[in-house]
Amino acid sequence: MKLGAKSAERISILFIAAGMSLLMSAAMLLLNVGVIPDFLLAWLKSWAVSTVVAYPAALLIVPLGRKLSGWLIR
Repeated sequence: MKLGAKSAERISILFIAAGMSLLMSAAMLLLNVGVIPDFLLAWLKSWAVSTVVAYPAALLIVPLGRKLSGWLIR
């Protein structure tokens, strides 16, 4: 199955948002509560919520970032 450019970009953004939220949720959880007995479960819950927030945010921010960087390097 071949995807169009727009679909491929959205899937790419999903993977980037999921990966970044994975790392950031772990870092924030460690900073705020430290290593707790149910850390893995708390981390997975935090990651799920942060991915739901990060993906739409990235869909808005990525095009703006591209425009801004294009404007800056002209």
